[in-house]
Amino acid sequence: MAQKFNYGDESPKVVYRTALYLRLSQEDGDKRESDSIANQRKLLEDYIRDRGEFKYVGEYVDDGYSGSNFDRPSWKRLYRDLESGLVNCILVKDLSRFGRNYIEVGRYLEMTFPAMGVRLVAINDGFDTAEEKRSADLLTVPMKNLINDYYCREISRKITTQLSAMRKRGECVMSFVPYGYKKSPQDRSRLIVDESAAPTVRQIFDWKLEGYGNRTIADRLNESGILSPYEYQTERGVHVSGNFKRNPKALWGAGSVYNILHNECYTGTLVQGKYRKLSYRSDERVLLPKDEWTRVAGTHEAIVEPNLFEQVQEIMQREIKTTGGECAATLSGFLFCDVCGRQMTIKSTYRGDKIYRYYKCKDCERAGRSSVRISEKKATAGLLRVIRQMALSAYDIEHLDFLPEDSEEVKSLDRELLSLEEEMDRCGRLKDHLFGDYSAGVLTRSEYMDYSKLYTDKIERAKQDSRAVSKKRSRLVSEIADASWLESFKKYRDIDTLQRKVMCELVDKVYVGIGGHMDIRFRHDSAIRARKEAAKYEESGLEAAI
Repeated sequence: MAQKFNYGDESPKVVYRTALYLRLSQEDGDKRESDSIANQRKLLEDYIRDRGEFKYVGEYVDDGYSGSNFDRPSWKRLYRDLESGLVNCILVKDLSRFGRNYIEVGRYLEMTFPAMGVRLVAINDGFDTAEEKRSADLLTVPMKNLINDYYCREISRKITTQLSAMRKRGECVMSFVPYGYKKSPQDRSRLIVDESAAPTVRQIFDWKLEGYGNRTIADRLNESGILSPYEYQTERGVHVSGNFKRNPKALWGAGSVYNILHNECYTGTLVQGKYRKLSYRSDERVLLPKDEWTRVAGTHEAIVEPNLFEQVQEIMQREIKTTGGECAATLSGFLFCDVCGRQMTIKSTYRGDKIYRYYKCKDCERAGRSSVRISEKKATAGLLRVIRQMALSAYDIEHLDFLPEDSEEVKSLDRELLSLEEEMDRCGRLKDHLFGDYSAGVLTRSEYMDYSKLYTDKIERAKQDSRAVSKKRSRLVSEIADASWLESFKKYRDIDTLQRKVMCELVDKVYVGIGGHMDIRFRHDSAIRARKEAAKYEESGLEAAI
């Protein structure tokens, strides 16, 4: 309750324990000089100075917080003081400083504050909850709150539109850039490589290709004394939220390693717009589907080659068992059963003081089918032999000059695209005829709706398949024409030891059949077949000429 004091012969006056509340948002457009924290403070102090009814208790400032909601630290602290009785009067410059959400503001003014016995004074609006309500206030105050809310919504919409346009232009609008990069001093919308942190990023990708798990990679980084992304940014004076910290010093964890390995930004492609706010009144965000993210390639220098990044993504999609809890076996995640198609698992057996490893298909074993297994030694020897052969043949097919479109695989994809186009055209014509049949009474309304949905779904599936085939065709044509991938084979001409990194670079899958027969599928199999096919044509042409 407010305190009452006697001033000489005057009647007792009520003295309110008053808090000054100041708010400024960088988000909703409050950038005018008149709205600055300093100017708000001066206005409130001048107002309270000559009025004996206000007893100054303290100042509560939310600098940089939107008025669209009340999830603000200083407001929360002020509300706790209102509940405890420490404060029973709030002084603000105007109602928009208190809040812009007209529903929430109205609830506080009409219900919460009267129930708590709290007074609110908005100086520039001439609003005071302690005064007798005038009839005009019944309309003007809600209207002002509604206008403030509308203003916040419009500013939010404009900023969202502007940020979307900037993302599409390849400008970086992220508050915090990925570890390994920093914003250019000359252009804050561009990323440049942070040469101090970039080697750590490359090392993380290399270790992953060697078969190390995320937890092991994090442990290695911590043992080497390399600062975690949080500590690295903090050391350079960047303010980062430390709410997640569990130790006095934030260490590398499996999660931070995982985030780096999945971040496409390291390939030179800027990926933004992953989240969307549920409402301009809320800070809560939802993750959007990947096809709705904004991707712009070539906006900055890559730390990791796109081919290497792709290898890591593929290997992380496979179930990999580590040996000794630290590093995956060389062939783990690459061997598949030729009978059921499932990934084979590694097993170990001991004979005396020697350990023998082999791969087997658990599903075939459980189902009682013929056992599919192969020893690690046999599989490794077979792969080494085939890789050396491929390295030699790479010299024979690299010089070929031919049109990728002449490849049988490209022609096959072209035929598939034509078939999909014909399917879409056929379904489109059938769908167009439906309404005529419905109008003529041939089809009932229910039948018309069912058939319409059927053909619509078929057309959509054909469109999706067509996009996938087109993408596959473009990738294949590029691989055949460029053939830079041949260098990956050529450098392993004299390989005598099979390392996991070599498997990740060259091999896609190895299908193991009954008896240990291996069908090796390389990462660029289609392009390899196309070039070998062209080599046969060239050879037959030379023979004919002779």
